[in-house]
Amino acid sequence: MFNPIGHFDQREHLLELLESASNITPTLVSLDEYKSWTRTKRRAFDQERSQRIADSIVIVTPALQQLRLAYRRAARVAHRPVGRTGIILDGHPTTGKTTAALWVMGQAHAGHIERHPRWKEDGHVPVVYLEIPPKCTGKMLMGRILNFFGEPVIPRMTLEERTRLVTDLFAKAHTSLVVFDEIQNLAQSSIAGRFESAQAIKNLMNAVKAVPLYVGFNLASSQFTNDELGAQFAGRCPSVHLGKLDISTSDGRQVWGGVIMAFEKQLGLLAHPPQSLLEHAVYLWTRTRGSIAALSRLLTTAALDLIEDGDPDGEIITKNLLDSIPLDLTSERLLSEANAVAEGASHAA
Repeated sequence: MFNPIGHFDQREHLLELLESASNITPTLVSLDEYKSWTRTKRRAFDQERSQRIADSIVIVTPALQQLRLAYRRAARVAHRPVGRTGIILDGHPTTGKTTAALWVMGQAHAGHIERHPRWKEDGHVPVVYLEIPPKCTGKMLMGRILNFFGEPVIPRMTLEERTRLVTDLFAKAHTSLVVFDEIQNLAQSSIAGRFESAQAIKNLMNAVKAVPLYVGFNLASSQFTNDELGAQFAGRCPSVHLGKLDISTSDGRQVWGGVIMAFEKQLGLLAHPPQSLLEHAVYLWTRTRGSIAALSRLLTTAALDLIEDGDPDGEIITKNLLDSIPLDLTSERLLSEANAVAEGASHAA
């Protein structure tokens, strides 16, 4: 029975996610057309769009555009014997780092199969994903990679033996992208364990002609990029930072409005007037404090509630509906703090 260690730490599970993520465009159907369908057809359509919405909608923000460009640039030189580059994806918790990593994995997977139409027959594994556990050692890391490929992990094998086996697996798989998620967990290891794991990653990626993507939080100030060995990672990898969107500037408000409109389009509600949520742009920012993840939870929850209600004429996201949806504890705390500050300022005036 399949039992993943991390989010996508098994080849078959990751492949299923990447292939399903390729079909994310909503089917455009008018309200009148929907009403003309049989009940069975409407139910099937509702199930399909609910599943697509629930599976997570990814909006291509400027940060994701930067991530896509960074991958393309690194992929161009991945064949070099020396001088290859990677990417550091940094950001605070809950800013959507793993979602962004999954999105760029989909980009890499699509590009690989376009270049290699017979990739399955030739045994290619376009993308490999690893979640770094706390107190990780080099031997444990190589064991995780063996597990991803479905290879047996023999406890008595040394780090060097595991590394040779893993390197051979990567060579046969012709992998394009390797994602090391939760890389900040290396800091929880002992000094010796941290150095061993970082050195093992460095040695592996020196031998594997694939783009490494290192994902975590506070990486710019962590030992991963700042001690003697970390300086080599920092020197080889441009950093892409994921953060909350700011609406204090005209450009920021334009980006935020674009994100809202993109969500409206992806939700594909039958009666929702296009761009009607723009009038609530400030409200949406206040509720989410500019967090794309919080905005996604808010709007997708609203959309799924409307679809489940079974009233196509009522598929309109209103402020009253949004008010009824609680967000995660962090977002609600930030909103309460902002309201308290505003109330204090009002009283002082």
